[in-house]
Amino acid sequence: MKLWEIMGELHTIFSPRIAEDWDNVGLLIGDNTREVNKILFCLDVTEKVVQKAIDKNIDLIISHHPVIFSGLKRITNETLHGRKLLKLMENMNAEGKVKEIKLNYDKKVYSIHTNADFAINGLNDFIMDKLNLDGEKIIYNEQKFDDYNPIKRKMEHVHGGLARIKVLNKAMKLGDLLERIKDSLGISYVRYVGDKNAYVRKIGLVTGGGSSFLHDVADKIDVFLTGDLRYHEALDALEDGKILVDVGHFESEYLFVDMMEKEMSKFFDGEMIRHFEEEVFKLG
Repeated sequence: MKLWEIMGELHTIFSPRIAEDWDNVGLLIGDNTREVNKILFCLDVTEKVVQKAIDKNIDLIISHHPVIFSGLKRITNETLHGRKLLKLMENMNAEGKVKEIKLNYDKKVYSIHTNADFAINGLNDFIMDKLNLDGEKIIYNEQKFDDYNPIKRKMEHVHGGLARIKVLNKAMKLGDLLERIKDSLGISYVRYVGDKNAYVRKIGLVTGGGSSFLHDVADKIDVFLTGDLRYHEALDALEDGKILVDVGHFESEYLFVDMMEKEMSKFFDGEMIRHFEEEVFKLG
């Protein structure tokens, strides 16, 4: 399957139009006319990911977090980021020395970030559904519009929203919700602000670092699930009587690879490999 064909399908599922303005999504490295037979899914394009792509002859890396985010002024071997990009773009020998300055078009990187979070059946939906809570799911700040897909050369319907809210059929204790989160996502702990014995019914979720959306949804929910909560945000919530659950940035997004395998199996017949990175933070 040609890369441009894959890009057309991904544009349909995760429209770049619903990504945040500051984000950097889409094809970041590579030639879209090349053939793709093997894909590797990852949360971040780490050095381990790059080496695995080389060792396993991967044609396309699809990451959640963009490998190129802010403006680059140089790409050299003097920085970690530069070394990763060079390794992706150059033909190197086993010792890591450049054999020839020649772009390696066999290694391509496509990133799907906030558009994967916000899209219908995207990461917010995938994680909320993973919790297997009985109730009605609401799309907060819902967006519906028609947009042109330049690869398929046709208009398509785009549907998404910033957050997901689950209104439970029956309220549950916060403590029980915390256990459900850990069991459903396969994680050992979460941080939280609130009383474990408090009952919650309206559960808000934004995967990754979604604390900036807290004030938007605070009056519509009983508890907010996200990652990367900061001390003063937690302190303000505690004093204001709000309930927060910090699932963790990595922990709320690492199943991106499962979501991508599920979505791409609908149209891609080649080999797909999921890469699970170890958690960045260790417990001492």
